[in-house]
Amino acid sequence: MPFPFGCHRSLAPVLVVLAIAGSACTRGSGSAIGFSTPSPFGVAPGAARTVSAPRDSVPPAARTALAASRKKPSPPAKRPSRAPAKATARTTDKLPTRAPRPLMDSTALEFAVTARLAHEPLTRAIARRTRNPELAERAAWAVTREAGRLRISPSLLAAVLLVENRQLDSAAVSSQGAIGLMQVMPIHAGSYGCESDDLRSVDGNICHGARILHLYLVRSRSVTVALRRYNGCVRGANTPQCHRYPARVLQTAARLRRDLLANAAPADRRLRM
Repeated sequence: MPFPFGCHRSLAPVLVVLAIAGSACTRGSGSAIGFSTPSPFGVAPGAARTVSAPRDSVPPAARTALAASRKKPSPPAKRPSRAPAKATARTTDKLPTRAPRPLMDSTALEFAVTARLAHEPLTRAIARRTRNPELAERAAWAVTREAGRLRISPSLLAAVLLVENRQLDSAAVSSQGAIGLMQVMPIHAGSYGCESDDLRSVDGNICHGARILHLYLVRSRSVTVALRRYNGCVRGANTPQCHRYPARVLQTAARLRRDLLANAAPADRRLRM
């Protein structure tokens, strides 16, 4: 503003005080937005001074935009990986759960069949392997009886009988002196409490042979060793190819067992090991 008499220098202090007071009042009203105004002091033309404007004069939309522009953008949230869950679900779909099958004891099944049908299934199995059906029935009855008494698998005892004497010749004598159906040595006659000591009879011979085999099964560490001892193949080679004897007996027993279990009823198959 123009001052008369060129006294603008004397008024300079007054203007400074007024400017300070005005800026203090403006700051008390809050934050401000600056704008330029010409300075009354001896400042070069074109220079500007910042004067604070009241915060209330700024529109709300502008304040919101200004605050949003000052905020740092937050990083995008990571999506959780679902690959393991899908892989687990696919694996579960490919491997359906199944109920465990009950373990069956084949010897118990054989005893169940013989308890229900007596010696008839074993008679048919032996008769198909020999030419003497009448003697097959007598041998099957004696084998079933001794197997039940000694708790030996009927198919195993019958397999020893068929390997030793397939023709069921009760009067057969081996080169080593073994007698009868199960080729029992004469030294064993009368030593096991059998009703008959005659090794040439069907009942007496099978009774001796079954009890000798039972003794070896109890004293041996395995069925194979017991069969070798029954054949006299432990300390010497009394019979040719005696090391093949256990395999022959076990193969024959497996076939006889299959024939026996073919006659098993559903009630017999519920027996567990």
